[in-house]
Amino acid sequence: MPWIKKLFPKNRFEREAFLKAFIIFFFTIEIFIGIITILLVKIEVEHLKHNIYLKLINYSYTFEGKEFKIDIVEINGVKDLIGFKEDKDGFYILTPIPGVKRDALKIIYPKEKFLEDVKQTFSEFGIFFIITTIINALVSYFFALYTIIPLRKAVELITEVAKDISHDMNTPLTTLILNLNILKRKIDEQAIKRMEMAINQLKYLRENLSKFQEKSVLCKEEVNVKDILEASLRDISRIYPEIALKVYAKNVKILTDKNVLKRIIDNLVINAFEHNIKNGEVNVFLTEEGLIIENTSKPIKNINKIFERFYKESQRGTGLGLAVVKHLVDELNWKIKAEYRNGKFRISILWSKK
Repeated sequence: MPWIKKLFPKNRFEREAFLKAFIIFFFTIEIFIGIITILLVKIEVEHLKHNIYLKLINYSYTFEGKEFKIDIVEINGVKDLIGFKEDKDGFYILTPIPGVKRDALKIIYPKEKFLEDVKQTFSEFGIFFIITTIINALVSYFFALYTIIPLRKAVELITEVAKDISHDMNTPLTTLILNLNILKRKIDEQAIKRMEMAINQLKYLRENLSKFQEKSVLCKEEVNVKDILEASLRDISRIYPEIALKVYAKNVKILTDKNVLKRIIDNLVINAFEHNIKNGEVNVFLTEEGLIIENTSKPIKNINKIFERFYKESQRGTGLGLAVVKHLVDELNWKIKAEYRNGKFRISILWSKK
């Protein structure tokens, strides 16, 4: 049912916003519930003591009831015989005995009985606390869900904008490709290459935008990672001849979606060259366990945000490349890690061997 899906966060950003709102609201109300419960318990215990005192007074007149104990004690120097007192035996009052000055009746409400009464009180208010906590959790859940509605609408709007941009790119891209084929015989070779680069950049942007529109349908096959990696490095390194490239690649074959893998590698390679320093270097390591691409780079201000959509630390790029990589890696159930050490930014991908 579609309405059931609306009751749960859809993605990582919604989950994060939902969790924060839930924690803030739930624990704020829970603190008030706890304080109120403690105050009510204290009031109830005092009320219980007051009732015990009234029962003791009443028993001193009627001597009817089985919950009290009676003892005879000396009252030398004791002035307040009717006062409500407490000792190790429990709560008690002293009642004078007619004709006897030295002794008095000690009417006791046993401590064991009082503790049972207190336990019953705690039990009742414990149930009250549990019920109110459950209600608070439900209210907090729907309140937190309500707070992420604007975020959900914003994400949906961004997705729609990306979809529209991707759609609008199709016509000029098709026109460029067709006319490029016609003009190849008439225009300078370098001009053709520049046009091809522009087309590839548009295609790259369109494909990155389209990756967020819906979940990819994976078509797994045995893929030679080295072939895809070398083709991507060959095409992109031509644009950045001043950057030194070193490749350490084994002949690795894995079972995966070829198009998805190509998109991941292209994005990582473009990111490594595009966000490099002047006369920098790119190092690529391909093994049976995974792929590592590192490049010289300026210090990364916030490495934890590097995979967030539209996040970027320079004016270059759209902030989509690494977000797309993270999105696709998650779909493949692989692992990805970003780190910055000694002037080099490194992306590591560990793929599943299954």
